Amino acid sequence: MFGPPASPDLEAWVLASAPRAVAYARSLLGNKDAAEDIVQDCYGRLIAKAHQYDLIRDGTKLLMASISNACINATMRRKPVVSLATITAGEESSYDPPDRTTASADEVASGNELEKAMASAMAELPVMQRAAVELKALGHSQQEIGEMLKTTASNAGVLIHRARQTLAKRLAPFLEGDDSQ
Repeated sequence: MFGPPASPDLEAWVLASAPRAVAYARSLLGNKDAAEDIVQDCYGRLIAKAHQYDLIRDGTKLLMASISNACINATMRRKPVVSLATITAGEESSYDPPDRTTASADEVASGNELEKAMASAMAELPVMQRAAVELKALGHSQQEIGEMLKTTASNAGVLIHRARQTLAKRLAPFLEGDDSQ
């Protein structure tokens, strides 16, 4: 990349954090290629300034903040995303689709419908709400989310709350119990 070769610890940090970083950027942008470009750019900027930061300790927080800002900037410059790309095999997801080899046709169809509805609902969220929900799903605290999105912790909580309310309304048909059983 830039400057002297990275230390083994720094290289290990990059390899460990890259899949989550790309998945996060992709969830915000809906485009794998654009997400990979942004993540690579963010890594480059952080590593170029590695002498100013303790990337092993604080790098993930700095990286996610950098990705958040870059994705928000990119989103503001282009038309809104109509739908998010579906999550491909091997990427992290909180949704566990039914095993297609043992699931009934109805279970598979319901899983496909839920996946499409979730992607559509996420795509309709304002980018700051989508970023807050994605960071929360990645296990970050409200305080960390506020820092990464350059807002207060309480505003991060509001973003998460509003996003969850919107998602709950949009996904209500899938979340309600089936009374026929």
